[in-house]
Amino acid sequence: MPSRLKRYHGFGHDHFVTFSCYQRLPYLNDDHSRTVFLETFEQLRQRHCFYVFGYVLMPEHVHLLLGEPKQSKLEDIFRALKTQTSKRLKGDRQQFWQRRYHDFNVLTQAKLVEKLRYIHRNPVERGLVQRPEDWPWSSFRHWLTGEIAPVEIESHWTFSRRIADQPKHLTRQL
Repeated sequence: MPSRLKRYHGFGHDHFVTFSCYQRLPYLNDDHSRTVFLETFEQLRQRHCFYVFGYVLMPEHVHLLLGEPKQSKLEDIFRALKTQTSKRLKGDRQQFWQRRYHDFNVLTQAKLVEKLRYIHRNPVERGLVQRPEDWPWSSFRHWLTGEIAPVEIESHWTFSRRIADQPKHLTRQL
């Protein structure tokens, strides 16, 4: 029997996370459900101060690529995300999410790029769209054009915007 992979948690570690709707039912198959998920995810991102590098919402599952926050645990964030979205979308009577989630440590820049490509290609591979930019429920358009996404994405685009928004006396003159 193979030994389990060592998991690294704590600030500074990046994670590729997948979780599914209950019994892989397509509960995220409409704009309203996806919007509720993204609004809730962004609220939690702001509250817990973690980076999001990428995401995709599929009809029955979600992929997230994110950095672990300083003060909070990922498991607490996912518990809150699942609880809040299921209450808004299905009420308290029906299970919306599978209980567990898959967490993969992203230890290198190459692995981060690989997972980001996987996330963005997922709707194409599933035959939902012809090109990644045609799927509005992912971070791909942000990475391609800098389009502001419903969830703030940590990228060269957001870094450039932060620098541009700095008062002139705080930015170094070249």
